[in-house]
Parts: sequence; structure tokens; C-alpha cells
Amino acid sequence: MIYKYITRFFLTVLMMFVSFTSFAFPAHAGETKTISILPFETIAAEDISYVQTGTLRMLHSRMAWKERVNVIPMRTIEEQLKAIDTTNKNQIIQTIAKNTKSDYVLTGSITQFSSAFSIDTRIYDIQNRRYLSFSDQSKVLSELIPKVNFIAAKINKKVFNRKTVVYDQLVKTEKDKIEALRRQNPERLMPDIPKTDPSEKSSPWKFWEYL
Repeated sequence: MIYKYITRFFLTVLMMFVSFTSFAFPAHAGETKTISILPFETIAAEDISYVQTGTLRMLHSRMAWKERVNVIPMRTIEEQLKAIDTTNKNQIIQTIAKNTKSDYVLTGSITQFSSAFSIDTRIYDIQNRRYLSFSDQSKVLSELIPKVNFIAAKINKKVFNRKTVVYDQLVKTEKDKIEALRRQNPERLMPDIPKTDPSEKSSPWKFWEYL
């Protein structure tokens, strides 16, 4: 009986891994897409404005893809934001997308919890009225920018079907985790057996509700 649960566990983990690597709705090949990256909101007890700047620079350098993905310059975004007289986030995203003719708009925030930090991002698919969320955590401030690099790699793969060295490293890490679980004692795997049906699949995109 125990082997039945063990087998089910490994199948579930494998399917989760496949989902991580395969659930993507990439842009059509050959089409040049345009993306606007808005400045990240920061919620922290200390001044981390330099991290906000570093985050933008990191995303711009990682998202730009010759003849595939065009990133709107930061100065253009700054000028656009100054001209917008609303604080409504949805309206800001729509206005930026319209004025810059962007197919996607990327937003994000960095929140400090005690000495740790959380990075939360969303990339909005304007035409299809949907978005994807990506997040990560950092125990120390110095790890924030590398974490942003990981998020950029995931966005590149899942949205633009662009494989990078960083993404390959992330996939390898997931494989190593699965292998480590496989080597554990069966008794330690029992509490982790999921209650949901492993055959269930759903799109990672979420509908973007806005007025």
C-alpha cells in the first residue's frame, strides 16, 4: 500500500515540474513585441531607491531581445507617468500601453518584512486582457537584484518562449530537488502526499478585470 502512495507522490512532483517548464503562452515567433516596465513600488523601513533603479536596469537588460522584444526606454516611461493625472493603477497601465503602443506592461513591488524582502511582479497582456504573476523572496537586501534576474528569466521563457542560461539553471535546480526527494526515506514522503488530483491542469494566466 505504501508503494502506491510513494508512486503517486513522485508522479505528482514530476507533473509539477513539467508544469513549471511547459505551461507557457509565448508570443508568436517572428513578431516583435513591445513591453513597458514601470518603476517598482517600494515598501521598506529604509531608503532602497537605489534598489528600485537597479531593478529597472536589470529588467531592461534582461528583457530586451533583438528583433523579438523591444523595451520602452526608462526616460519615456518617466515622461509618460508625469503626464498621467490619475492614481488608478489599471488606468495607468492602459494609458502607458496605449501611448507607447506596448503589447505588455510589467509592474512590481518590493516589500520589506523585518530584515527580509518580497518581490512581486505582474506582466499584463494588453490585447488578451490577462496577466501572469511572478514572485520571489530574499533574506537579505544584497540578494534582491539576483532574485529579479530569476524573475526575468521566468518571464522570458513563459511569455516570450526565450530560454536563457539563468532559466536552464532554475530548471536544473528543480530537477535536483526532485532527485533529492526521491532519495529520501519513504516514511518522510508520506505527509507530503497532495490531496488534489495531479491530473488537473489550468492556465497560469489570470483574467485581468478592469473598467
